[in-house]
Amino acid sequence: MIALDNVSILKPGVFDRDPILVDATATFGSHERVGILATPGTGKSSLARVLAGVDAPDAGTVHSEGRVSWPIGFAGFLHPKLTVGDNLKIFSRMTGVHDAAVAEFCDEFCGIAGLGERVMENLTPTQRALLAYACAVSVPGPAMWIADEVISVGEPQERERCNKVLEERLNDGGLVFMSRNVRQLKQYCDRFYVVINQQLVPCEDLDVAKEALEIEAKNKRMRH
Repeated sequence: MIALDNVSILKPGVFDRDPILVDATATFGSHERVGILATPGTGKSSLARVLAGVDAPDAGTVHSEGRVSWPIGFAGFLHPKLTVGDNLKIFSRMTGVHDAAVAEFCDEFCGIAGLGERVMENLTPTQRALLAYACAVSVPGPAMWIADEVISVGEPQERERCNKVLEERLNDGGLVFMSRNVRQLKQYCDRFYVVINQQLVPCEDLDVAKEALEIEAKNKRMRH
């Protein structure tokens, strides 16, 4: 379970930190599949990191019960100059997971020869995405799974592998999936919110919410 209590999040940086989210209060149950519709540039990744406990909110509190996953789709922690093996050791220390277990899972999931010795910057974008995905889902067992726009990666065969692992993880866990993609949100989730005007608003009709976001974006363009 994850509960937001009057949570506010500002854009990263030092100056002119405009609000991403203001006074958000919501609860995501341990076995719920919750979708959050948000357009690009509205702070989906920042919200994902706050939900996962990677970052703290700028105001308010986030309460969680049980384990919360590393954000699926977040690859910013992978240092390009380090080997994959060294990156996985750092990831294991950050998340409290045994490094050998993470390395074994990632090696099997990615299927890349000599993965641990490869330098990150020499991986293709698809290989890097697969590795980041594997890290996030490497730990089985009950959890709240956080997905930041990415729910599967790679070519069709690799996406099938992603979907299979994610469904296994969701058998005894919950999901908070942030995306601009209405179709995917409907596919994976059964309760919804929309981020609009820096507010996290419960939503019963994603198609109507998408229209509202498009109107908001058009009005912003006209004002500028």
